[in-house]
Amino acid sequence: MDVEDELRRAMAETVAGARAPRSLAADVRRRHRRRKARIRTAAAVAGASVAALALAPAYRSIQPAPAGAPEGVVPSAAASGDGAPERVPAPVPSRPPESGKGGTAEPRTPRPSTGAPDAPAAEAPRAEPSLPAWLAYLPDGLDAARPCATERGTARTTTVCEWRGDPGWVRIRLVEGTGIGGPEELAPPVGVPVRTSVRGTPALAGAAPGSGRQVSWLPRAGLGATVQAGGAAAGDLMRIAEGVRP
Repeated sequence: MDVEDELRRAMAETVAGARAPRSLAADVRRRHRRRKARIRTAAAVAGASVAALALAPAYRSIQPAPAGAPEGVVPSAAASGDGAPERVPAPVPSRPPESGKGGTAEPRTPRPSTGAPDAPAAEAPRAEPSLPAWLAYLPDGLDAARPCATERGTARTTTVCEWRGDPGWVRIRLVEGTGIGGPEELAPPVGVPVRTSVRGTPALAGAAPGSGRQVSWLPRAGLGATVQAGGAAAGDLMRIAEGVRP
């Protein structure tokens, strides 16, 4: 017998002494089956939890409220720790119907008077003075000093209208009759007159007696007109004259 045989025999005896019992394999298989069962159970529980969480909102929306439950309270599938029902915002009350539209409205209680005097009513704006039908323009801020005065003579009729105010004054004189030869016969100006025109009709302009300026012309045959203005209104003398259309 050589050394190799001795070694083989010694190894075989060592392995035979270290051989595991027969029950070891059965124990390993039993533990493996238990571990697989635990894994399957855990997976089933997790799947059921996910499905329950997904179905909870739909179940809560279709679940009818129990009889006698107060308005605005919805039963919850997962109650809170203190067991209080979940509340939703109460609906806004509708506006009460107005009287005369099929509903009844509560009568209004008159408020007692405080005894304080009523506030003064706002002052109505002052009406602008009406102008004669033959006058189209007059500067703002002028009021009629007096009603237009008409003087009738044997050959002529004279009408005089006057307005006064902050902008100054305006006086218009109309003379109707026969024998009016030209504007120089109506109201001779002070100083040297200046020839001008009113709407294409020859006219004479110059200083008015006393103060201001004036312009005279014949709007039509047998009718003469003279416009006098003072103060700031004198700047609108020609515009006022062009608005005189008797």
